Amino acid sequence: MSEFGGVDVAGRPYYFAKGLMIRNSICAASIDRQWGLANGAVSRWDCDFHRQHARYVGLDIVGSAYVSTRGCTARGSLSVADDDMISGLQRLATTIHQQGARAILQLVHAGQRAIAVMPDDQWVARGPSSSNTPSIHALSVAQLAMIIEQFGQATRRAMAAGFDGVEIHGANHFLLQQFMSPLTNQRTDSYGGSLVNRLRLPIQIARRVLQEAQSSQRPFIVGYRLSPEERLTGGLELSDQLFLMRCLAALPVDYLSLSLHHYWQLPLTLKSPRPTAVLAKRFIPQVPLMVAGKVVSSRDLNQLADWQIELVGVGRALLRDPQWPRRVQS
Repeated sequence: MSEFGGVDVAGRPYYFAKGLMIRNSICAASIDRQWGLANGAVSRWDCDFHRQHARYVGLDIVGSAYVSTRGCTARGSLSVADDDMISGLQRLATTIHQQGARAILQLVHAGQRAIAVMPDDQWVARGPSSSNTPSIHALSVAQLAMIIEQFGQATRRAMAAGFDGVEIHGANHFLLQQFMSPLTNQRTDSYGGSLVNRLRLPIQIARRVLQEAQSSQRPFIVGYRLSPEERLTGGLELSDQLFLMRCLAALPVDYLSLSLHHYWQLPLTLKSPRPTAVLAKRFIPQVPLMVAGKVVSSRDLNQLADWQIELVGVGRALLRDPQWPRRVQS
């Protein structure tokens, strides 16, 4: 068995600072199966999938629920954009709870990568800056205020549906990363230019989500997922994201999650022989860190334990075998 800071990953509970307990530190990484109905409502296939997926994990992270119909990542993704979605999301959260896992809803706005939920000849994507290739309109400050509130309302709906927390999706080139990246953010107002300006929107959204979470009568956690760097010339660097993580930790969020190709990945934009996950944990030791990326064996769990990583995200191994967490205990 592997231990994370004295906690048996597969066999013993883990407690978040707010008091939320999960039965083990293995987390079903967010996977968007794109099985939702045309309007983004939960389908029976979603419930069937998570009934299997949640059987032996501590957390089951449901991805990627769009907070606005103008922020959908893919057709078939789930919606948390209006109150009509609550009943279906409640069925999904109940399904996960019946398996003994905690349910986390991942909140996303795709920004300039968004698609129309329904066919729309007038569709124009919106992002940090205008572009003609493809046609993208820059979001106004008023529209940004609306998006911040949409994240807050999505959090309210997740709470009403019985989820145990939300994860803000700030990775994979969606809206929040678009604002962080110098490649996609060419603004000259208070949301562009300097690093402090570029991280303004992610911090404002995290604050609004945490504000909403405070109204919960039970422990309700807030996580933030981010890509540590962009492997493109002139793109987002690890030092930028470490600064963002430190700002998020100060709020504080309840956990941070790294989107990595593999958990042992080395940084490209910062000279270091240490893996990105190790650097992040040493730089922000006070907040639980979730690390995923080709975690497939007990050997991988042991390595992450040595790095003092609290939460393990597992994707492909669970898709292949939902009983994987039980098998690594034996």
